[in-house]
Amino acid sequence: MQATTMDNTAQQPAPARRVTGFAYFMTPSGWAFLALAVATLSILAFRDRSIGMIFDQEAYIQYFRSTDWHWLVQFYRSRESDFGFLVSLITEELGWRSWVIFLNALGVTPEGGIRTTVILLNLVVMYSLLQTRRPLVGLLLWLIIPYALATVGLFQIRQGFGLAIAMLFALRFNRPTLGMGLASFVHTTFAVPTAFLLTAVICGEKKGRALVAVSVAAIVLASAAKFLFANYGGRRIDEYTGYQENFTIKLLALLFFYTMASVMVLYSTWRSPDTRRQLTLSRMSIMHVGLFVYLVVAFFVFPFAKGRVWYCVPLLLPFLAPEIKLKNAGVLAITLGVFIAVSADATKSYFEGVYHYFLMP
Repeated sequence: MQATTMDNTAQQPAPARRVTGFAYFMTPSGWAFLALAVATLSILAFRDRSIGMIFDQEAYIQYFRSTDWHWLVQFYRSRESDFGFLVSLITEELGWRSWVIFLNALGVTPEGGIRTTVILLNLVVMYSLLQTRRPLVGLLLWLIIPYALATVGLFQIRQGFGLAIAMLFALRFNRPTLGMGLASFVHTTFAVPTAFLLTAVICGEKKGRALVAVSVAAIVLASAAKFLFANYGGRRIDEYTGYQENFTIKLLALLFFYTMASVMVLYSTWRSPDTRRQLTLSRMSIMHVGLFVYLVVAFFVFPFAKGRVWYCVPLLLPFLAPEIKLKNAGVLAITLGVFIAVSADATKSYFEGVYHYFLMP
């Protein structure tokens, strides 16, 4: 009996392993990933970024010119209370300001600092994508989704820098809550997904309980958004005044398709062993669902709460969609629907000139 058991064990196929590290670049998928990454980074490194060609270029130049040690001292001295000071670390995005001060201390010009940040954040994003099950799929999504490379990877770089930090900690070190928390100091909108990740952590390893708790937290947070914005909105709250104008049912429908990627990750891995890696992916997927619930409630209760929080839904897709396990025809069909929605959004954005910077001669 013992020999039979050993023989049966020996005949079991070894579990599939991810191709990681240098070995990945020895595969056709790895070659394609490397070619696309080099081409993208070359464009970002050498193409013109003059004012008028790139949105927000002038605003970021002013960031670099106005943020120095004197600004940091004044920021500390202007605190009114300890609690208010702690909140302002996020609302004033001290992480981003510290990065700018660091580059200025090195003698980097404002234009050079912007370009350095753009290249670095995209490098970190690509490195994070290499930690996923299908890196090439993730990179293609990063290049195609209009709010990814063409937006936060190009000109709204505070949010892109925050995303890069969050995904590095989540996918390389399996510390999604820490990464998202650090990202909150770079761009305020990451405070919302951080709250959902913290809720999931409190619920432990029970996915169903965490999903319910995060959904409830999303409803509460969206319902309290008006109060939170009024009391802790920070100096940049006026910049988001017009952001709710395009908050439509069509946008919610698009975000629904993006969110289905996380639902498929949860469904296809629900009974997988609770390894550190799998727990990270489950919590990120649950947080992703929570973001959609938050936006649905905000649509009816306080549309202003949309801000740039809604960007997080499509921005997480390149990191979550590659993790879907195509277990059956149903998962395959829904996953295909997600990619069709991405293609439709990308086609619309193409005709609106969103990718012009990368496609011009």
